[in-house]
Amino acid sequence: MRKFCSHVVVENFFEPCILFLVSQKSSYGYDIKKKMSDDCLCDVNVGNLYRALARMQKSGFITKSKVKGTLGPSRIEYSITPKGKEYLASWIVSLEKQQEAISRLITNYKKSL
Repeated sequence: MRKFCSHVVVENFFEPCILFLVSQKSSYGYDIKKKMSDDCLCDVNVGNLYRALARMQKSGFITKSKVKGTLGPSRIEYSITPKGKEYLASWIVSLEKQQEAISRLITNYKKSL
């Protein structure tokens, strides 16, 4: 029996969350982390965030570019690619199906009480 099944959903959830956030506005890693918590209710470890960003860049879903900082050193800014937009759309379809399945389970459980 699995312990903490909800972690399975959350572990997979942060990738479409990242893609959604950078589709709204190109962002820096720190900003993405903060927005994930604020906008997606998803907290992710900084190391996992940067590994995911590197993996998504390697897959062609995002790009990164150096942007000169106004007060400090250059920072890395992440942007979504057309391929990333397609991948995000497929994630949304999958999440909608998952949401339907979860809602059905909850409804049926509550009916059985």
